[in-house]
Amino acid sequence: MNPTSRAHGPEAHRIRLDEVALLWAAHRPGPFPEVPWDEKLGLAHLDLNVAGCVSTYLGRGGVPGPGHLGILRECLPELRAAVTLLGRSAEYREGLVAFRRLLAMAELIIADAA
Repeated sequence: MNPTSRAHGPEAHRIRLDEVALLWAAHRPGPFPEVPWDEKLGLAHLDLNVAGCVSTYLGRGGVPGPGHLGILRECLPELRAAVTLLGRSAEYREGLVAFRRLLAMAELIIADAA
């Protein structure tokens, strides 16, 4: 987790919101990355769930949608497992980068709500 995610107050909120926006801008335009074929459906679903929460958070000016914090918390173990899985092979480097971004955004949004 980024050190800014441990900060408190309005400035910390703005920092987290800006950081999520930057990560989202880097994440959004690309196609779905190469991932192991047998994991593709599950990882695409995970990406979609987290992306929906991130998009709503940004669209609402840093306020998560109803139930989104719970969704993000439930996704954390899967995101961490995806990062571990994708980090095992250089073939999935783009996937590793993408899922690290998703993990970072989820952690920042959760920390922002704390």
